[in-house]
Amino acid sequence: MTSVLWAVFATLVLAMVQVGVQSVVTLRQAGGAWVAGPRDRPFHVTGVSGRLVRAHRNLLEIIPQFFAAVFLVHLAGEPSRISDYGAWIFVVSRVLYVPAYAWGPIGLRPLCWQGGQTGILVVLADLFA
Repeated sequence: MTSVLWAVFATLVLAMVQVGVQSVVTLRQAGGAWVAGPRDRPFHVTGVSGRLVRAHRNLLEIIPQFFAAVFLVHLAGEPSRISDYGAWIFVVSRVLYVPAYAWGPIGLRPLCWQGGQTGILVVLADLFA
């Protein structure tokens, strides 16, 4: 398996960890009856818990772009070091994004987000190398 595909695997693991953490924090705030029930009325998680939930949603919004970039590079041929670097820049940025969103100082979260976007652009740059 290529390094880029390992980065996709790492991103999937990150998404799974984030959904687990978000489930726990939602359970702690909303209570078991709401979590186990039909969820007819929305419950908005607040504080650090809410930020962890939003960080997970943000990852789910960006994953399709990352996966599409990796897919295109693989369709075009064997990925090079360029896409390896880009994919791992994406993964590291997205891992750092979670604590930056939950506890970081103002301004750190957007930098981590931009790191993820840059990683995708670097992966796509491999198409032109």
